[in-house]
Order: sequence, then structure tokens, then C-alpha cells
Amino acid sequence: MIFIMEGQILMILVIMPGVLSGYWSVIFENQCALKGTSVVIKCRYDYPSDHTVTSRWWSKAQYIFGAWSLVPLSRLHSPPDFKYVGDDHGNCDLEINNVRHADEGAYFFSFVTTRNRWTSRNFAELSVKELTAVVQPSTVTEGDHVSLSCVSGCSTPTTIVWFRDGQLVPKPVFRARRDDAGRYYCAVLRQETVTSNLVALNVQYRPTNLSVSIDPPQAAESSGVNLTCSSVANPAAVNYTWYKKTDDSSSMLQVGSGQVLSLPSVEASHTGLYLCQARNSVGENNSTEVLLTMTSEEQGSRLLPVLAGVGAFVCVALVIALLLFWRKPRTCAEEKQTALDSRLSGRSSSSSANEDQSDTVYANIHTFPSPPPLVPAAPDIASHSQRSSHCEDDVPTSYEAEVTYSAVTIKPRNQSLHHHTNNSRAPRDSRSKAGESNDSVIYATVAKSS
Repeated sequence: MIFIMEGQILMILVIMPGVLSGYWSVIFENQCALKGTSVVIKCRYDYPSDHTVTSRWWSKAQYIFGAWSLVPLSRLHSPPDFKYVGDDHGNCDLEINNVRHADEGAYFFSFVTTRNRWTSRNFAELSVKELTAVVQPSTVTEGDHVSLSCVSGCSTPTTIVWFRDGQLVPKPVFRARRDDAGRYYCAVLRQETVTSNLVALNVQYRPTNLSVSIDPPQAAESSGVNLTCSSVANPAAVNYTWYKKTDDSSSMLQVGSGQVLSLPSVEASHTGLYLCQARNSVGENNSTEVLLTMTSEEQGSRLLPVLAGVGAFVCVALVIALLLFWRKPRTCAEEKQTALDSRLSGRSSSSSANEDQSDTVYANIHTFPSPPPLVPAAPDIASHSQRSSHCEDDVPTSYEAEVTYSAVTIKPRNQSLHHHTNNSRAPRDSRSKAGESNDSVIYATVAKSS
């Protein structure tokens, strides 16, 4: 009887599809993902070999109206947020892109065969975390060690990279410098768009780059002057102290405090070397020495005549240069006139020396205005300017009408002609017979200088 009952039970188990061990099953792996990354939920499923899968889908448990329900992913998000990357033969992997906090929860897998349907009894849990950047310590003194750490919250191993103000940081542990101050964040290698929160590193250092400015730089006697001290520090310098080197140059005498040292009335005792000392919570530093000099009113009054003399000298030099430039054409003309007169005088002397008898005839020679000279071309202008600058012997032509008296020496061809010229009627006869005989025509060249 017992054997009969066991056989019947075995028969029932064989007839019921999927009841045998290993025939109907779904196996998951829980996943942890960083916000903004992509994750694949690993899944394997099994079914009887004489079945064929006709459809499959993923669902997410949702708490709706006070009860848990399975909602198909197709109703939650549109592709490509969720993508089935499995197949119909045992792989049921699910890929989720651009993971958000809302994607956290329990996921179930279901499938339908030609003879039955199956929904997993367990589920795959997805956790969503964020990168958290930590700088230790966040405020350091220049030269101290700094450690950067990035917490993801997921046990999945990832490679982390660091950035400061967008620039890659080579090492997460370093000795701080003032240039290392800034905002830091971490990211996943090859997924640099997934970043952590921003954390600030504050690097403090004592005052540096101290400088002193004097206003005005040439302090007059009995006038006021200000000495200003500037520095670069973190935190900013709060204490400034002024010192003046003593006469023996072996010690410094404190003469004031504050960022600006004001001297309302400068005296001879105020001149000398000054420096300022700046201090903050980190330390202190000194500036270089600057020299404060004084200019008396007497020195200023002596300087005015000198400046006036220099100005007068410059004006006189300009006037002389202009006069020389203006007189140059007139000098050239005078030189030409002198040369012409010399030649004419030489000719007249030689003529009178060779002749036993000569008569001097004065004639009125009229010159008429000529038309204005043509404007020469550019090369002609240049050549003419070059010739004029060298005072050549060319005699310019005058365009003004004037009476010119010229001495003309006439040499008779024979004694009878010479005797005839002594007659008072000679000029009239010569004019009347000019057309009859060429012997009575006398040619003379008259040169007129401007």
C-alpha cells in the first residue's frame, strides 16, 4: 500500500510541469550603482526543455494605494533607461542607464512559455549611491600634508580620479602649497561625467610680497606724504608696524602702525630708510627698505630759472634754424648775380683795353611779363630742387617788367664807321638802313639777373 502511494505521488510530480527541481527557476545578483552611471542586473532563468519561451519582462515593486504591486518597467520608463540584454534561452540580464535614486528598489523577472508562465519568487535589489569627496584637513598651513578620499558607498571596486577646478590632480596625498587652494571633486575613471560633491581646500600662509609706496615720491619741505604698505597673505594681514633706520644704521626705530604711515609736515629729520612689517595669524614678514627724500622750496625756486633758460634756448635755436632756411634762396640768387656782374665787368674791361677808341651807348631795354612757368613733372621738380640747393650758375629769368640799364660796347668795323657813329645822326641813320645792309646791325647779348 505504501509503495502504491509513493508511485502515485511520483506520477503526479512528473505530470505537473515545472515542479521537478531545476526546471523552473530565476537567480539574481543584487547590484549597487553610482548615480549617473550604468548598471547591469545579472539574471539567470530555467524552464523545462520541452517548453518554448514566448514572452518575458521585468517588473519593479511599487507601493501603490497602501499595497505592493508589480509594475512592468515599460510603464515606468521609456528606453533607453531600461534595456533587456538577455535572450530566450536562460539569460535575463537587465541594463539600466543613467541611474537615479528613484531607480532603487526590488526587481522581478517573469516569462511565459508555450505551456506555462513563471514569475520569480525572489527579487534583485538595486542600491543607488553617490560619490562623496573628503579633504582632510580642509584648512591647512602652507607645507602641511593633505589627504583626499572619495567614498562611493558601493562595494564594487572602481578607479577614482581627482580634479581641482577642472584640472587633474596627480596624487591624492600631497604637501600643501598656496597654489593648491581651490575646490576639489572626485570621479570614476572613464566615467568622468559622474562626479562627487565639491569640497574646498584652504591653504593659509604668512604675508609675502610686501611693498611700500610713497605718495608723492618727491616730498616737498613742510608738505604731507603718505607711505602705504601692501602684502599678499591668507588670511589677510591685520597688523602693520613701521620702522625707520637710525643714524648709526645698526638698529630700527618704530615710528608708527597701520597700513598707511602719514607724515603731515615733512622735515629734514623725516628723511631716511623706512620699512613695514605685516602680521597675520600664521606669521609675519618685513618689506624691503625704501628711501624718503625731501625737496626744499629753495631748490624748487632754483630749478625754475634753469627750466626757463632751457626753454628760451630751444626757442632761439628754432628761430635761427627758420631764418637760415628762409635766407638760403636769397643767398643763392645773390651769388649768381655777383658771378654775372663779375663776368660782365671782365668782358667790358677786356673790350676797352683792346680798343683804341670806344663809345658807350646807353639803351633802355624793356622786358615784358612772360606767362607763368609750367609746373614741372615730379622728376623735374626733384632735379630742379637739387640744382637749386647747390646754387648753380644758371641765371633765372625774371617775369617782372622793369627798366634795365646796360652798358653796350660797340667796336667799329673801320674808321669811317667809327667816324660815322660820332655823328649825332648815327642812331637814326643806323635804324633807317638796318634793312639795307647787315654791316650796320650790331648784335648784343644782354643778361638780366633777378
